[in-house]
Amino acid sequence: DVAVAEGFTPEMFSKLKDAMQAEGWAGLDGLERVWLEDYSKRTIIRGFLKDKDMGSKRLASMPDRFTNTIKAADGTIVCRPSVINNYSAEMRDLQSWFDQWFEFMFCSEVCMKSKQGEESKKVCALLQPIKRSKYPAITAEEEAISIPLQTLALAIFDAILVHVMNICAPESLNWHELKLKFCDALVVNKQANVLNFLAEQASFADADIVFLQEVAGDFLKAFEAHPTLAQRFALLVPSAIDFVRNQNSLILVAHARLAGSVQELDLGEFLSTDVPTADGDLCAFCASLRFGDA
Repeated sequence: DVAVAEGFTPEMFSKLKDAMQAEGWAGLDGLERVWLEDYSKRTIIRGFLKDKDMGSKRLASMPDRFTNTIKAADGTIVCRPSVINNYSAEMRDLQSWFDQWFEFMFCSEVCMKSKQGEESKKVCALLQPIKRSKYPAITAEEEAISIPLQTLALAIFDAILVHVMNICAPESLNWHELKLKFCDALVVNKQANVLNFLAEQASFADADIVFLQEVAGDFLKAFEAHPTLAQRFALLVPSAIDFVRNQNSLILVAHARLAGSVQELDLGEFLSTDVPTADGDLCAFCASLRFGDA
């Protein structure tokens, strides 16, 4: 269980900080203090991966949510150089990984769907602040520098995984090739598999109402193009759907059960101010349904 700085090196941090400065990010002096006094001295397993506060603050999981697997507006899939996704290029050592990771985060642009249409952004610009109102474990100081802090946490997280795989995998095993085989089965055709599962499983295909959670924005177009699901169900989509965070709540309602118009409900007036929500979290509609022979 080695120190973080043995895997994610001071030279890597320096290059990361320079790139953040070039992006105009604030709070970099505070970030450097965190690195020098805390993160660089932690051990990779006990001190970082198994740290419960890191999880409750979402410092690695939040940026992973936005950068792990990105579906561009034209349908192209791009993945962050990481062990935990379908990134296909080999990462032979930590320097090779970091070069690819840095290029992806700070030099690559993706064209994304948004409420205003389509917009090209650097991958690092997709990151969102972590708010104490939703994640109270994060401190006020960490909230103020949450964009650079989560970028650093994500870099360390990915570096640790590459280090562990390259150190622990036996010479007879190419872990990268094994990872790609798993991804082909579980990731590459995920959207089609989900749609076919909904269409073929009787408990869903014959249902009157199906609630869907954690749904990507591109599910809408794929659903409309499905040969049977779009004929069987109406898809109710919140007006505040999020095409970046891709954690939307949707509802399927059988066309045969709809007896009239469908109206989206605004739940804002019913929710307490201390209930944190984001775009796409809530999906609430009022609809008249028919049952029986009526």
